[in-house]
Amino acid sequence: MDLHPGCLTTKRRLRIMVPLLLSVFTVMLGVGIIAPLLPAYAESLGAGGVLLGLIFAVFSATRTLCTPLVGVLSDRMGRKGFMLSGLFAYCAVSLAYIKAYSVWSLFLVRALHGVAAALVIPVANAYVGDVAPRNREGSYAGYFLLSFMAGFATGPALGGWIHDHFGIGWCFSALGLLAMLSLGLTTAFVPDLGISRVRIDSSREYLRLITNRKVLILATFMLVSGIGRGSIMCFLPLLATKKLGISVSALGIIITVNLLLAAALQALFGALSDRWSRKWILVGGTLLTGVMFAAVPFTKGFLPLMVVNVLMGVGSAMAFPSSQAMALSLGRGMGMGALVSLVQVGTSSGFTIGPILMGVIYKFFGIDLVFLVCSAILLLAACYGGFWIRDEGPSGEASGNFIVESKERPW
Repeated sequence: MDLHPGCLTTKRRLRIMVPLLLSVFTVMLGVGIIAPLLPAYAESLGAGGVLLGLIFAVFSATRTLCTPLVGVLSDRMGRKGFMLSGLFAYCAVSLAYIKAYSVWSLFLVRALHGVAAALVIPVANAYVGDVAPRNREGSYAGYFLLSFMAGFATGPALGGWIHDHFGIGWCFSALGLLAMLSLGLTTAFVPDLGISRVRIDSSREYLRLITNRKVLILATFMLVSGIGRGSIMCFLPLLATKKLGISVSALGIIITVNLLLAAALQALFGALSDRWSRKWILVGGTLLTGVMFAAVPFTKGFLPLMVVNVLMGVGSAMAFPSSQAMALSLGRGMGMGALVSLVQVGTSSGFTIGPILMGVIYKFFGIDLVFLVCSAILLLAACYGGFWIRDEGPSGEASGNFIVESKERPW
């Protein structure tokens, strides 16, 4: 199939996007079901402090290691096969969670889960970049993030209910069943677009990609902000249940409201990023999230924690589509899979470093300082982005924003 965005009709784009987004929603629903339960599950096996951080960090570490290779190969070999392999691996991982009997067996399962994630989400994101019309990268990134976050947001409340009524084993089984459903959707309805005409064919080209100034700035921003954001799912459940006495079900509702709001606003802020300054929407959202992180330790119950999480959701909704739109604009001239994967490596690296660093802080200084340090890191990321990211308007096609001048190649 011809990957030139201009060759795709609106109907053809719709036929690709709808099943792809449904597949992403389904697999992320399964991930969301188990996310808030993992800290307590890890502690029940004997994890604490640094080990707890390591269990969360290894997922991001293995995803980070595998993502660049998967991105480059998906440009060369096509994307569908990688997605199918990853979804099959999700099914296997769900069974492995149930069989985990020690901290180190859980550590291994999380590592394998990270490999599976590298085969699914970055490739699906590159699919979206292939399909998005020029100058509408923000809107299509918003649709992708809407499906991604809506699935993840719906999961915690459902997971809390399954946990309270049937036990944690059924939560892991739900992850596998939903991954199987997503596997079926992708197999039947997501087309194979073939290989990308713009791709990395040599180590020299990949070196040019990773040393490009605009790529480095965006990836560094995602790294720093990822360190700040990467600990929320690990340590918020511990603060809520241990310090505030909030039940697992109530915590699931708080996380679900946060993520559902963020998901609901993705399309709006994605569309706005095609019209307004992507830079300042991104920086503003990061600032808002950083301030809310600082407020978390000072909440005194369910309702205050809910309000803080709602505002976190707004900040996330502002930041994510703009950064994704920047990446997709860059990917047109450099290889969509390679570029998107490289930027996601920045985020994954942050999500790897964050839990380990915060695990040390949690062990020696307590959980309140975890959120204050995360806040400071996010505020630092906002300052970095405000200073270094070039603001040339919302559209890369119209104004050169995040388009590589020397590397842009004709379709």
